[in-house]
Amino acid sequence: MNIESADVIRLIEQFLKEHNLHSTLEALQTETGISLNTVDNTVSFKDDIVKGNWDAVLASVEQAHVPQAKRIDLYEQIITELADLHDISPARALLRQTEPMELMRSAQPDRYLRLEQLLSRTSFDSARSPQHTARNESRRLKIAEQLLAEVCTAPASRLLTLLGHSIKWQQLQGILSPNVPYDLFFGRAQMIAPAEDKAPCKLLTTIKFPKKQCPNSLAFSPDGAYLATGSADGFIELWNPTTGKIADELKYQADGA
Repeated sequence: MNIESADVIRLIEQFLKEHNLHSTLEALQTETGISLNTVDNTVSFKDDIVKGNWDAVLASVEQAHVPQAKRIDLYEQIITELADLHDISPARALLRQTEPMELMRSAQPDRYLRLEQLLSRTSFDSARSPQHTARNESRRLKIAEQLLAEVCTAPASRLLTLLGHSIKWQQLQGILSPNVPYDLFFGRAQMIAPAEDKAPCKLLTTIKFPKKQCPNSLAFSPDGAYLATGSADGFIELWNPTTGKIADELKYQADGA
């Protein structure tokens, strides 16, 4: 199985987004040309658009790679609704200080001018007709459909989950010991200074064997995490020397325990 470099970059981008490292996320997306284009929940995202929760919508859209034409439609709708609410200052800020509206002014000056004229009115209708409300709802639904076509959702913390699965698999294969600290960056067990050899002075536990299964040999693993016994009946078993119980990390022992 080949792993695409773009998928690795998206895993890193998700990690950056989840840890609120937005400047680093933006820089990585710009430099690589690979965008995350995910939202936490597509249902909630659509619901925010339909209900006009524009702060939440803009926060999601700013972190996704959405075509400029669709961003322009979104900003135009927000500005129009703010004008209907007589909320002129934030509407003007969006119109004059955002990239999508700058692009509209350059590419579609007539469309931009209509918004400027809308915000320059000195009188507004305080009552909104049912037709006006229905038109706004229809536009919101259309914008929701357009934006949902550009984004998707993914399970949270994918990078950490995959790293955890990898380490667990190596532990099950005996490549890593579950009781030894692991340096994830260098890919090796952390070096631990050897402890001074001392004669045992404390009984931790007792392992009892049936008469015909008494151990003929035993040895500790180098890290002291396991005790291996070879019994008279031919069985080799691994034990937890602290608890005196079968090491159930090994599937064949867990099944037969």
